[in-house]
Amino acid sequence: MLRRTALKNLAFFAGAATLLPGCLADAKREPPASIALKHVAVSASQEKTLAEVCETILPKTDTPGAKELGIHLYVLKMLDDCCEKKEQQAFVAGLGQLDDAAQKAYGRPFAAGTAPQKLALLQGLERQPDGSSDLASFYHSTKRLAVGGYTTGKYFLTTQIVYELVPSRYNGYFPVSKINLSKRRNGLS
Repeated sequence: MLRRTALKNLAFFAGAATLLPGCLADAKREPPASIALKHVAVSASQEKTLAEVCETILPKTDTPGAKELGIHLYVLKMLDDCCEKKEQQAFVAGLGQLDDAAQKAYGRPFAAGTAPQKLALLQGLERQPDGSSDLASFYHSTKRLAVGGYTTGKYFLTTQIVYELVPSRYNGYFPVSKINLSKRRNGLS
């Protein structure tokens, strides 16, 4: 009986020793982004930093800002689905370098900076050409995708500019004058 118990315990501890490193590695790893991405690996903290960048580009005023509209999620999805691998890699590398640049510029991570500090850092990146560094490439890609996401989003198209699928509706009650009829007959309109 003692031998059987010892073998059970040995099998239990061997299984636990096999599974334990995998469980600990998951506990140390940062959680992934809040949306499923196939080609881009972004953590939750990087997603938060991206949301701050988008909010600095499109701040909340009397209209909703980028965070409220989820523009950062649009940027991530478009980057994952529509951009080439080289641009994806430069984006992720630049996103990682942004906190280092902010730390160097004003002594704290980008998300912890004040609005003028964030704006000043992004204006410095605006002056750099697109392909000069991964950080500049990240900023220019983010700006392009964020503005595109805002201007093609539901909020903008339904409240800011009212989108009409077919403009110039037919109005059967519109009064037609004799002048308009004579112009049409002569081919002038």
